[in-house]
Amino acid sequence: MGRRAATRAMQGQTQRKRDDLSMMLPVNRGDIVNGSLHDDIYAALRQALIVGDLVPGQAFSIRTLAERFGTSLIPVRDALKRLVAERALAMLPNRTLCVPRMTRPRFQELLQVRLSLETMLTRRAAEFIGVEEIRVLERINADMQSAVGTDDVKRYLTANQSFHFTLYGAANSEVTFPIVETLWMQAGPFLNGVFTNTGTRNARDDHTKILKALRRRDAVAAAEAVGSDLADAADVILAREEFVTDEN
Repeated sequence: MGRRAATRAMQGQTQRKRDDLSMMLPVNRGDIVNGSLHDDIYAALRQALIVGDLVPGQAFSIRTLAERFGTSLIPVRDALKRLVAERALAMLPNRTLCVPRMTRPRFQELLQVRLSLETMLTRRAAEFIGVEEIRVLERINADMQSAVGTDDVKRYLTANQSFHFTLYGAANSEVTFPIVETLWMQAGPFLNGVFTNTGTRNARDDHTKILKALRRRDAVAAAEAVGSDLADAADVILAREEFVTDEN
């Protein structure tokens, strides 16, 4: 697919998502039950970004989101301010929010930081992870590989995020893990767009190597396998022409 065709495909996907926020966000305030309204709106939007339910270039107003969540403008505005500060969203001149598009340099920098932090988390996790947590990872990976067989991008990316975050959660990190979450928020929408265009059938199963290393308590091998997992996905993405020259 050439650059113009890829751009048209991404624009079409953006328009479909813009037209139906109901596909990825809670219906009303009654669906938000975990904590404060502001925190739960933030959490819902963060998850939508991480798994790619929101796509690059998608724009929406604070009022639209407030209506979607069935609440006032204030908690939505506060949640969006956090996401803008974390560079997961951008504020346009007309005060509309949008999901930033991805440039090649930005993606490469995100990859470099992720390789450093996520391999570090993996080494730490390998020291603490228990047998039951490894079994959970095995089940998640089985679901992920099943999604490859059916070319189910949504299920694949959701399982991939669940696998990595379950693994990193075992590191008991109060500093590094939250930073990694913000990096996934920045990369998630773009990854969804790329995988939607390419499919998952050629995806490599680097998670099996991670699991083998974890069973051996081999922190170095587990970290190397995570690095390979991130690099393999990046190689596919960097070979394509779906980047923009700037983020606007």
